[in-house]
Amino acid sequence: MFSLAINSFIMKDHLKKIHLNVLFIVLFLVLMVIFSFYRSALAGLAVRLLAVTHEISFANVRKGGGEPGTAALKIVTLKKFNSIADKNRLVQTKAASQKISDMFKYPVTADLPKTQTPVISFGESLPEWNDPKLALFTPLRKYDGTVWRKEKTEIKGSTNGKMLYLLCRFYDNDQGAVVTENTAGDKNNPWKDDSIEVFLMKDSKSKFYCQYVLSVTGKGDVHYCNNGVQPNQGLKQQLPAGFVKPRYLADKFEGGFELEVSIALSNIGIGSLKPGDFFLMQVVRNYHGQGYNNSVLLQLFPVYIYADKRIRGNNHDRRAFQKVLVRK
Repeated sequence: MFSLAINSFIMKDHLKKIHLNVLFIVLFLVLMVIFSFYRSALAGLAVRLLAVTHEISFANVRKGGGEPGTAALKIVTLKKFNSIADKNRLVQTKAASQKISDMFKYPVTADLPKTQTPVISFGESLPEWNDPKLALFTPLRKYDGTVWRKEKTEIKGSTNGKMLYLLCRFYDNDQGAVVTENTAGDKNNPWKDDSIEVFLMKDSKSKFYCQYVLSVTGKGDVHYCNNGVQPNQGLKQQLPAGFVKPRYLADKFEGGFELEVSIALSNIGIGSLKPGDFFLMQVVRNYHGQGYNNSVLLQLFPVYIYADKRIRGNNHDRRAFQKVLVRK
């Protein structure tokens, strides 16, 4: 009985192996038939897949120098393959550069009112806030050009021909939200605080501009920037020999902060100013700092109006550096 059971098990295992062999033979025959009848179509598919990676390419073969004949295959060597890849990268880079160039050549701006030309009074020395000759600048707006109604920013300016004096009042009813931590201790990132940024450039042909930054804490910084190829980029450089450091003052008053900035005009290549002259300026108020949830970027010349509304709130866009007029 035990012997019959063993024989039965051996027979079943043998039959199973036979069935598997038959299955493999049938599958092999089916694949042979497919590759025999459809080999051209399969070869064409393989060729097109390789052409996508540029490992082979198609070339039209002319018959007797006449009309193009059938497409022939041309094997691409590794050297040629690398050359094609480099060429494609170059084409893509040029296309991207052209797209950026076109964006600056054909800016898209917001159809909103321009800023009224600010006036700097001609005088002899640092003026007082209540000097009747000083005129207020046009109110600052958000960088997108929309009106900012929450807190006033008042700015007045004067010059004696050699120095530029700016007096600023930042009104702020939420003193607890004022940001000062970025100039605490050894830190000196005033632009991240509640602060003012003043950008100055002699004229549109200048190769550089200056950035003056003053926090409400009284700590400030200054940067000398070469103009980059793109009008919204500046390349920070070491302060050149003979550069005159600015004079900064900051103090509190009831309802906000008062800031004073004194700047030597020689820093931007101006020997002297007289009534009727002009230079280029941008003024920025970083309301409750930069990069915080409650931060608001306010500009005298909003970039959405003067530069391009597709590039957000860039303070360094020289297209937004606009004329300021000196009057007697």
